[in-house]
Amino acid sequence: MHLLLQKRRIITTAIIAVVATGITIAVLVAIPLINQLHTQAEQMASRVVDTKTANIQAIFDQHQKLAAQTASRTEIARRLAAYVNGEQPLSVLQPYIKPRLEDAVLSIDNLAALVRFDASGNEVVRVGPMANELPGSIPLLKTVDIKPYAQTTGEESRPLLHTFSPIYVEGERVGYDLLLFSLAPLQRVFQSVEGSSICLLNSDRTRRVALNAETGVLDVMPPNSCLVSQVSRERLAQDGFFRAVDEEGHRVLAFLRSLEGYDWDVHVRSRITQVFGDVIQEIIVTILVIIFLSALAGVVVWRALKPIVHAMSEQTEKIARSTEELRLVYQVFEHTHEAIVIADATFHIIRANPAFIDITGADEGALDQQSIKAFFAYPDDHDPLPESLHQRLLAENAWQGEVWLKGADGNAFPNLLTVSPVINRRRQVLQFIMTFNDITERVKAEKQMRRLAHFDELTGLPNRTALENHLQQSIQKAREEDGSFALMFLDLDKFKPVNDTYGHHLGDELLRHVATRLKRCLRSNDVVGRLGGDEFVVITAPLQNEDDAKAIAEKIVEVLNDTFEIKGHHIEIGVSVGIALYPKNGKTAEELLQQADSAMYAVKSHGRNNVAVASQV
Repeated sequence: MHLLLQKRRIITTAIIAVVATGITIAVLVAIPLINQLHTQAEQMASRVVDTKTANIQAIFDQHQKLAAQTASRTEIARRLAAYVNGEQPLSVLQPYIKPRLEDAVLSIDNLAALVRFDASGNEVVRVGPMANELPGSIPLLKTVDIKPYAQTTGEESRPLLHTFSPIYVEGERVGYDLLLFSLAPLQRVFQSVEGSSICLLNSDRTRRVALNAETGVLDVMPPNSCLVSQVSRERLAQDGFFRAVDEEGHRVLAFLRSLEGYDWDVHVRSRITQVFGDVIQEIIVTILVIIFLSALAGVVVWRALKPIVHAMSEQTEKIARSTEELRLVYQVFEHTHEAIVIADATFHIIRANPAFIDITGADEGALDQQSIKAFFAYPDDHDPLPESLHQRLLAENAWQGEVWLKGADGNAFPNLLTVSPVINRRRQVLQFIMTFNDITERVKAEKQMRRLAHFDELTGLPNRTALENHLQQSIQKAREEDGSFALMFLDLDKFKPVNDTYGHHLGDELLRHVATRLKRCLRSNDVVGRLGGDEFVVITAPLQNEDDAKAIAEKIVEVLNDTFEIKGHHIEIGVSVGIALYPKNGKTAEELLQQADSAMYAVKSHGRNNVAVASQV
């Protein structure tokens, strides 16, 4: 029922009841009735304040989460870690991360600027609509705060909400993100009805944020009119509000609420007349006119008003809470770039958001009751969802795992799937909320990192780490089978003159040709790798006799003595090969490497371009 109609019903009921009964009992019943109306109205006003406080809390939390999301981008964080560890200069880092951060913040409506700092608090890069309008030096404040920032354009300073999040890579803090937002979301909360005012006061009691009476926009001001006395605070701790008289002489109800997790308090003042309206005044006038009516009038009034007032308070609370919650949930579900699916307990789709439909190319009309598993690809022929998923969700309330989702083009790509359950009071899973995050770039980066860790970037041959691992495996196998193999240390002759004469680009190309010839002249189960520079290592497969190792080495010398034709140049080089045999020349990797290296240097000192076995040096 409309509020105006409810007020009329209260007045009409009071008049009819008072006229029909006597004044004596009417007064006795009217006193507790008025007290009850006061209590209900005060509680209603308190709930409205709680709702506004919850809205402000949600806005702070939402913006803090945005800071955490930008800080969680893995590859950008790894680049920052490389810069912090001195592995990459700032001149290389900035061109890489700036466009990616600009792309990341496009979907954040009220973002003014994002400033990324390194672990020492030095600014690395800034992006956003106001990035170039803010001061050249912005301090790194590790808290959620609202403060004005002067603009380089000469305009008046504007208060901005700033949030903060550290950036971690493998448990190590490598930097920070500072996000600055306009106060547009807070502006809507602060625009309250006539007769009420809201302000935010920081914990130090040095600043307040309120609507500017002249401009009608949020501004940072001195704290004076937001403060309450110590006596009022004691009363507030008891009742949740207190009555006072404001600067203009109006009687008001004053409320103070703390924002959980933030150094700000919410202050709300509402005029008594605005909170209680005209209902109490009209009832009192009516009671004075018919003061001598019977007790039945009071009973009728009390019984008529009790359910109405109760319904009004419940309706106000439910509307304020449910409207805000539904709006936020709808906005997130419809506009997020992440695919979200709501499925029943058997993984059949109840609803999917537009992002999921765009990514998979699914027919929205045919999604109802279709299994989500129909959109999964199974590269290793097993269901990515564990059989014990229901039990794990009941125990942990969430599950994450990697799944391959079929795209609109038919190609599958990796996603990080997060499953959250909707559980009833009997601990039964009713629905699943499934969120998909595309991790294609992260998977590619991890694959590339694994390759770089074990293969030489120039030649594609195994690098020092891979060679050391293979050498240990060859020693272990030979020890178990009582066999033998050879370790060969190769050093190119006349390579330095090639670099000096033709340049490093042609020298690199020569190393690639050498790698190709080595792979072609060796047996399929022999291993060749590059240690660095012009040094190569060959680890042979098990040998029948020791002479086989020398034959392999001589073949290498013969192959590399052939002229190389590279970019129109005829290049001739040689190679000095030192051979160490297992177990004759050593039983550990260190001994074999040392013996092969000594044999190679013996060849160098006796004319080069030849082969030497460690036992014959």
